[in-house]
Amino acid sequence: MADLELGVLAEDRNDCEVIRVLCRRILEERGIGPGTWRLHPRAGKGCSKLRRKAESWLVELADRGCHAAIILHDLDRNPLNGELNDAGALERQLSAISVPRTLTRLICIPVEEIEAWFFSSEKVLSSACGKPQKPRPSPHQIRRPKEKLIALSRDANKRPRYSENDNPKLAEDLDLVECARRCIAFDGLKRFVLGLPQLRS
Repeated sequence: MADLELGVLAEDRNDCEVIRVLCRRILEERGIGPGTWRLHPRAGKGCSKLRRKAESWLVELADRGCHAAIILHDLDRNPLNGELNDAGALERQLSAISVPRTLTRLICIPVEEIEAWFFSSEKVLSSACGKPQKPRPSPHQIRRPKEKLIALSRDANKRPRYSENDNPKLAEDLDLVECARRCIAFDGLKRFVLGLPQLRS
């Protein structure tokens, strides 16, 4: 067993892999190598399944010896009016999910998708779009960031360069300092991971 066994519950496998990359990089910056921790992903294939399965997954992770778990959930838009759903209501809903006593939990809600984090980093944004791009000061205000990346990456033949399958690779180059400064959800993730007692010497 590793010093830190960390679970992540997300809407799809791609998001789990992004979290894996970001956690590795966060820990590497503190001199914590890959043999010290391990990530256990659980992908919901959509937000409704994620919420439905979360409690049983948390129990399973605790039974496997996990010390902590991250519940990653997008803040979606209302399909009727296009407005963002209420972040407080979503957090209360996720907070009501029972958590085993042995497990420390973080609720991480990117606004509106994890792809918004990429808009904080000039290198990542330019790489995804295939042309120079300036980072956005408020990534959480970008409407439908995944679709925005696809639109910005279209070439002369209107083919998009960017695909969400690129997300784990893009996460390798994300500016962690700028992302934490501009994206509250990522800052919370970073603080949570670095504050876990299993990593204290």
